[in-house]
Amino acid sequence: MFQLKQPKALMTQEYLVIALLLIIIVLGLFGNRVANVYGWTFIVLDIWSICKCFIAYFFGRLAFRPGFFSSQINGLVLYSKWVIGVLFLLLLVNLVYPIWPSTEIRMGIKTQYLIFPHATYLSATVFFCMLFLGLKNVRYHIPFLAMGGILIFFAARNKGLIFIGIYFFMLLFQHYAKKKSFKISYLILPVITLIASFWEIIDTRLLSSTTSARSLLYQAAFKIADMYAPFGAGFASFGSGSSVKNYSHLYDKFRFYEYYGFTRENPQYLNDSFIAMFIAQFGYIGTACFALILLIFLLMINRRSGRIQAFTLVLFLYAVTSLFTELYLTTSLGIITFFLIGIAFGDEKEKPRLRKDDLWKKPLH
Repeated sequence: MFQLKQPKALMTQEYLVIALLLIIIVLGLFGNRVANVYGWTFIVLDIWSICKCFIAYFFGRLAFRPGFFSSQINGLVLYSKWVIGVLFLLLLVNLVYPIWPSTEIRMGIKTQYLIFPHATYLSATVFFCMLFLGLKNVRYHIPFLAMGGILIFFAARNKGLIFIGIYFFMLLFQHYAKKKSFKISYLILPVITLIASFWEIIDTRLLSSTTSARSLLYQAAFKIADMYAPFGAGFASFGSGSSVKNYSHLYDKFRFYEYYGFTRENPQYLNDSFIAMFIAQFGYIGTACFALILLIFLLMINRRSGRIQAFTLVLFLYAVTSLFTELYLTTSLGIITFFLIGIAFGDEKEKPRLRKDDLWKKPLH
């Protein structure tokens, strides 16, 4: 299973990712001195929380022999069918007899959590399973894909519904396009259209609201980036798990204790956005470095084709979107996401070439 490659197996872009990550760490340490944020335990924990998804990526990229990911597809598909099938049965039961009752109403429907503590986890679990089903013989998995779509609909998460649309678009592109390589430039117009369509919601929830928790985080993040320019406030200072445990002095400075969900006793909203955390802790230079890292990953995905490209692109876009509304890269889902991207990138030594038959038709034996 394991076959550690030599360091020369890394691509030039991956060395750039490492270099940019080191720059971000240095900026954070300088920011700690400028903002007088100390406590090495919390600083080290914060460095680890930011780096662990990239460590997972490089582990997946280097530690598995070429072809390992492809060899696991049948098992992943079978497992995904079971998960979606069981969850769909639980949904039907819960709609008739609410074993897991919910009082949250979104988009006119009662949100379903089922066995999960939050609807986001239900949506993410089903989404991952649907991605695995899209790796092989898609036409035979349409009933399970439909069940997955229904589950995400009842989870009532805007992000999940958007990515279901993106996912099915990628499947149709793989089936009908003459070229099996999806150019990242194709995303420019859809992204601009989505941002324009949802700008009022984005502005209200993230930027201008005086009652939205995330909006308060973003407003404070920009103020902190200006106050401690060009470094930011450093690790464990704002928006991260360590800053909550330590209850950073910046929360007192901005009188966050006056707001529900931002107090020492109830800090549930203090770490609700990775991007807000990054802006505050690493300033505009650090945020620009992180944006370059994301761009490099997009360029690496652009070099792939076929099912590997479709799989990694949708995974990556899901992760990037989640950065605005949660600390996605520090969670287990973020680690799994980048681990899977790393394994998929290391699956073949050469740029993959995929015929339509491999994805949509059952192979002949």
